Amino acid sequence: MTEPRKILVFQNRFLIGGQERQTVLNVRTMDRDRFEPVVAVLKLEGEHLEDLAREGIRPRLVDVGNRMLRPATALRVLGLARLIRAEKIALVHAQDIYTNVLGALAARVAGVPVIVTRVDLGHHIVGYRRPLTRAVSRHADRVLVNAMCIRDLVIREGVAPDRVAVVRNGVDLAEVDRLVARAPPLALPEGALVTCVATMHHPVKGQTELLAAFREVLREHPDARLMLVGDGVRRPLLERLAGQLGIGARVHFLGFRLDAPALLARSAVAVSPSHSEGISNAILEAMAARAPVVATAVGGTPELVREGVNGWLVPPGAPAALARRIADVLAAPPAARRRMGARGRRIVEDEFGVRQMRIGYDALYDDLTGWQLPRPATGLAG
Repeated sequence: MTEPRKILVFQNRFLIGGQERQTVLNVRTMDRDRFEPVVAVLKLEGEHLEDLAREGIRPRLVDVGNRMLRPATALRVLGLARLIRAEKIALVHAQDIYTNVLGALAARVAGVPVIVTRVDLGHHIVGYRRPLTRAVSRHADRVLVNAMCIRDLVIREGVAPDRVAVVRNGVDLAEVDRLVARAPPLALPEGALVTCVATMHHPVKGQTELLAAFREVLREHPDARLMLVGDGVRRPLLERLAGQLGIGARVHFLGFRLDAPALLARSAVAVSPSHSEGISNAILEAMAARAPVVATAVGGTPELVREGVNGWLVPPGAPAALARRIADVLAAPPAARRRMGARGRRIVEDEFGVRQMRIGYDALYDDLTGWQLPRPATGLAG
């Protein structure tokens, strides 16, 4: 029997985040008869390390310090290349801006193919990182993206179209359903719930516009409550803004939650007010939890939210339009909201399940490692 091919999955760190969850899901669902994941990280930290530990995986640490551009980094790249050779790695799959660069260099030194991953439109890539990201993408064996808008972006940057692979994010529907079924009661007063799941590290997520919009929503639906799930350096600013807008009593900052689908399942509407997105895991989880969605028409979001089918799209940076759509959904009969949520769930089942994701990854890995299906026996003597 053929030995499983080793895939080096190279991640910065495993904090709570959509991209990190996708990496864990990829590792967890690999067919161990075909692939053996070897995980390496730049920082051995994050809540998702526990998920990897349950799979019997302890990541290897590739410590480059706090700065990537320094002489010692070359030694780390050579060390990673030695690891690739020693472990007989067949393919390097880098996951983010830093590991894309280091993983691509180490793979070239070791003489193995490399996949770099681009899952957003690069709002956070500034300074020297931008041309470096473009150069690495142009020279990688494949650039993996999760949305057509990102495919278009990397092609404009000079990547040959036949080297761009689109693999949609996957949602573990069984896990979503487990979280929804086992969730304890919410310790919140009664009222229609509007939920936004997003980190609070960068204004690109649009929470300031959502707070302004929610003040208008409360004029028509004074019993509504806004749940903001996530955390980050901007949280104190957002909490102050909610108070300044006079809506602090109706806005609940819940921090990071591992049971976000359970909250979404109890919501009248899920909201994504982002200025930039790839394929949003938060929107996918809302759809999987059968929540109608109001979202900004940015990046890959129109690939998820179909106007009037499972939700509504509004322009980014337009609080009045956002407020209008949220208020309309809250005013709709509960049965209409349930139908919209059910249609969103079917979209996830048909297009964004783990099976669909696994088919995409497996085909990509097979292509780059030279694996082929065995030829069927013909029954003819040679």
